[in-house]
Order: sequence, then structure tokens, then C-alpha cells
Amino acid sequence: MRVLYDHQVFSLQNAGGASRYYYELLRYLVELPDVHAELLLGISSSVYPLRNLASKRVTVTSLAGSLPPGIRRFLVNEAFGNAVAPFRGKMDVYHPTLYRCMPLVRARRIVVTHHDCVHERFPELFPDVGKVLRAKKRLFAQADAIICVSESSRKDLLKFYPIDAAKTRVIYHGMTPLPRDPGAAGKLRRQARREYLLYVGSRAAYKNFEGLLQAFRESGLQDSLDLLVFGGGPLTTAETAVIAGLGLSNCVSSIREASDELLREAYAGAKLFIYPSLCEGFGFPPLEAMAAGCPVLASNTSAIPEVCLDAPFYFDPLDRSSLVRGLLRAVNDEEARRKAVARGSQVIARYSWTKCGQETLALYRECQ
Repeated sequence: MRVLYDHQVFSLQNAGGASRYYYELLRYLVELPDVHAELLLGISSSVYPLRNLASKRVTVTSLAGSLPPGIRRFLVNEAFGNAVAPFRGKMDVYHPTLYRCMPLVRARRIVVTHHDCVHERFPELFPDVGKVLRAKKRLFAQADAIICVSESSRKDLLKFYPIDAAKTRVIYHGMTPLPRDPGAAGKLRRQARREYLLYVGSRAAYKNFEGLLQAFRESGLQDSLDLLVFGGGPLTTAETAVIAGLGLSNCVSSIREASDELLREAYAGAKLFIYPSLCEGFGFPPLEAMAAGCPVLASNTSAIPEVCLDAPFYFDPLDRSSLVRGLLRAVNDEEARRKAVARGSQVIARYSWTKCGQETLALYRECQ
């Protein structure tokens, strides 16, 4: 069986849940004797060692050069991928990594992964929403099978698109604990001046980062705790202004981009990890925090309770007072914190990349 993945998600981000997902699928397939996987990567500076996957069973077609993630890198890789695709022959399965199929790829079947309906649920938060929704509608119509990363994401898909439910399959992501490096702990201690709450990843509007800042201020916890913002790029001018306006400039710090090893230490050292998102199709960070022994405070919406079960403290992300109460309880109730950590270690055992890979491969075979 020949399976092809394209450049799309790797062109638009150097790190993130979607990139990790496709990297882990390729890592699973590289071990299988009867599967040959191909990745039309192009230019990439992904934190995941995609080029290292190249072997007798995985072909990684890449370009030398450096471009930051974004539309320029996407367009270069799109042109490169379409130029190369006709010479790769016909694939058994084409699994595009984002919202469109490359037109010059030839494949017997198309399998796509549906992550979430954030654009559909909160169109006012996205300037390009019409373009994204049209692309997704075309892609889902083309697909022979659609993987949904949770039952919540599947329900949203069927709500917003005229999809035959028989084409859909729920396959959960796996979860691998982040690697440890003793040197990373020392580096983190130099960054964190006192105990801290932790926020990780993108700060797009639907992630509700500003709501967290406001609740942090109202909770009064800034008198004894910092808020560490990890990843997601540098704080923007607008974010810095909001932080200053709330009087939080001295207790909010950021680590722009760093290794998985440093992220693991950030989770392990945090008083609490907070996941205030308005909508998630799955959500890696709460599971990563649980794996590091960190209690989690999370939104009680979309797929988060389905994936995390009863391990986190929960709050309503549309009710700031609910977040304030959640912060205070999750920081101060030591018995509840111990239970949250213990339950978290049980929950993460449910998620395996091997299981995700096996179920995905079974779906590929059904489509042949």
C-alpha cells in the first residue's frame, strides 16, 4: 500500500497538535513492511524530525532553504509538491494534512482528518472564515473517509456539513509524554522567578487567552503567582497593552519558542496548567500536563471533557466568574489537587499512538 501525505500543515506551522499527529502517523507507518509512505514536505523548519523518517519505507521529498511558516512557504511548497506529484505515480491513499487536496496528486482514495469546527462555531473570530469553510466543504465532498479525532468533533462535522455519517470514523490521537532533560530544569528556573501558573501554545482568539488574563487579575493570585506563557510566538503589541492595562506586566512572562524538554519541565514545575479554550477537537496540552504530574484547569466545552474525563478542574469559558472560582479552587484545594494529579495519570494511559496508527491503517485498507 502506498500512502501520501502533503506539506500543508508543515508549511503553516513549525509546531502544534496537527503537525505532531501527522508526524506520529508517519513514525508508525515506517515500521510496517507492507506500507510505503511518502511525504511531499518541501521547505520545512518543523520541530518534528520529519526528514529523519526517510527510509526504505518512507520517502520524504524536501527542499533546501529557509522560509518562516506562513503563506509564502505554503505557496512555494504547493508549487514544488504539484511539480513532483505526477512523477510519484498513483497512490492507494492520499491523506491531505489540511483543508485542500493538491490537484496534481493521483490517488485511488482520499482520507481526510477533521479536527474541529472552530471556524464554524466562531466565524466572527476569523477574517478568512468564508475561504476556510468553502475549502473544507469541497474537501469533505471529495473524501472517501473522514477521520474525526473525537466524538465531539464528529458531531460538529455532521451538524455543519451534509456528510454521510457512514463515511466518518472516530480515531483518538495518541499521547507520548514529553522527553526529560535535567539541563532544561535549570534553564526554566532562570526564567521563572517564583511559583507560576502555565498557559501553553497558540493565543488565537478562540483560545481565550485574554479571558484568562482578566480572570487572573480578578482572582488576586498575581500577588503570589506569576503567569508563564509558553510558546505561541512573542507576545504581540496588543497583548502587551492588555497585560499592562490590567496591571500584570510584572507577573506575566513568556517563553517564545523552546524544546519539548523545556516544555516538559514547565509543566512539571507549574502550580497549575490552564486550558481556557472555547473549542477544541481533541487537545494535547492537558494530557501533556497530566503526564508531567501537573493539575489541570480546563474549559468544560467541546471535546475537552470527552478526552480528559474527570481528571481536570473544570469551568465555563463563557463565564469569567466561573474561571475565577476555578483558579482559586485549583490553586488552594490541596486534596482536590492530589486527586486531579492521580486521576490524570490514569487518563493518559487511554491514549496510544500505536492504537491510533493501527486504527488509521485499518481505515486505509477498508478504503482500497
